[in-house]
Amino acid sequence: MGITSSKRKIATALGLAAALLLTGCGSDSTVAEGLGEREGVDTTAALGGADAQAKFEEQYAAALEAGQDSLNIYTPLTATWPAVFEAFGERFPGISVEPLQIVGAELDTKVSQEQSSGQRIADLVMTGDVGAVSLADRGYFSEYHPFNADSVTDDPQFSLKEGTLTTVSASPRGLIYDTRQDLGKTPKSWDDLLDPAFKGKITMTDPATDGGGMQWADLVLNDDKLGDGYLKKLAAQEPIISSTTAECHNAVVQGRAYVCLMGAMGNYLTLTNDGAPVEISYPIEGGNWATYWFAGVIKDAENAKAAELFVTWLNSPEANSVKAKSGHAPVANAEGTEMAFENPADVPLLPRPDLVDVTNRQAKGQEVTRSIFSR
Repeated sequence: MGITSSKRKIATALGLAAALLLTGCGSDSTVAEGLGEREGVDTTAALGGADAQAKFEEQYAAALEAGQDSLNIYTPLTATWPAVFEAFGERFPGISVEPLQIVGAELDTKVSQEQSSGQRIADLVMTGDVGAVSLADRGYFSEYHPFNADSVTDDPQFSLKEGTLTTVSASPRGLIYDTRQDLGKTPKSWDDLLDPAFKGKITMTDPATDGGGMQWADLVLNDDKLGDGYLKKLAAQEPIISSTTAECHNAVVQGRAYVCLMGAMGNYLTLTNDGAPVEISYPIEGGNWATYWFAGVIKDAENAKAAELFVTWLNSPEANSVKAKSGHAPVANAEGTEMAFENPADVPLLPRPDLVDVTNRQAKGQEVTRSIFSR
């Protein structure tokens, strides 16, 4: 959607508001006219009920009245969430979403530079736990409490006391393996990966660096049944270290490895939709894990109201349904959401720390993990 189109929609909405006020109609009716319709979707139910719809209408009107017709998002989810961004645009057609695919250290550096210079481009950041907490700890996010997400904003595993981060999804992780290779068994548990048949056939992201690999290693290290003993046995299997989750998946698709230990559900659904010869083991016997995604509204962002609207909408029943089709489970208001996989909230999980402790706990185990997997 171009800027001209967006401004035209804002002008239309504001003009309609003025006309209705002159005829004695209430502002709630005015805003309701501005919400977009999505084919086959009941608006009230999609947004969580009549009260929730009214609040969304108020937020949408406030964003438009502030001239916030665009929303710049920095996130690694751009490639897997196009349907999510499209659905938001359909529901709130006056706001154009501009996601930038950016990951890890590059994301951190770009946000830091914008904050230091005062020349802010990003309005919203969505990333994993360590990256989100690191930015939050430097005061880069503003406090915001979505009205529909108390179940996660009040939970120390998924929030900071400052109220600067909101959990918006959980991406289940499983074991993605090549259906063309017959090794005599398929991996369904962590112990299965220690079978001699899998030696040299496992690929994983680096467990000694930031990202999914280190997150997984931290969870294993702090599990009573697995611990560092399991990591040492796995290292003896001579796993192939991939630089990214995408490379881990590609190694399996291309036949260079048999199983990707860090398989992401969203990527699995994309691969199978494209006809890739892969399958996934999930849930995993012995404990499961997921990548939880957090959203933070940039402090003094140009389009802060639009960003807050987007964060709130991400935990609506409507957004939960769209996210599920992209391989992301809801973390709030999950009732009635249809998923092709089990919600991480409903399966046994490896032990997670409170969000405030994530960075220190992972850093503490980093040297142990590095010593185990160094060659």
